[in-house]
Amino acid sequence: MEERESISSYQKIRVLIADDFAMLRRVIQMLIAKTTDDIEVVGEAPDLQDALKDVQALQPDVILMNDYLPPTNSALATKLFRELDITAAVLVISMHVEPDLIRQSLANGANGFMHKDEMGALLVEAIRKVHNKEQYLSPKAEDALTHEKD
Repeated sequence: MEERESISSYQKIRVLIADDFAMLRRVIQMLIAKTTDDIEVVGEAPDLQDALKDVQALQPDVILMNDYLPPTNSALATKLFRELDITAAVLVISMHVEPDLIRQSLANGANGFMHKDEMGALLVEAIRKVHNKEQYLSPKAEDALTHEKD
């Protein structure tokens, strides 16, 4: 049995998962629950409207958001969160690491961006970093920006 990381003297990092794919929301929730004790999923939202309601009701520390959150993309959703003075850190997850979307999301207030293929190994680290107000780019997201064609 693997040892679970634990930070018992600190308050847990509260995460809202905002993704239109229910199965992925469940997998993320199980991944977090099985790998760490200092992060808890406090809610799930399948679209922007529910995410806005849940953010206000649940006050998460981190919003883990798909790059497409119906009816809009992560850049515009993040911009809306910031315009509404929502201070939760935003970590965008995506199957596509498009340089323009990464840049737009970060410019609009997202704290991080990661490829969904990297979540198993890097999700907990990414959540902790954005919660600590550090910018986080997963290796694939960083590579997309670094090797972008002119």
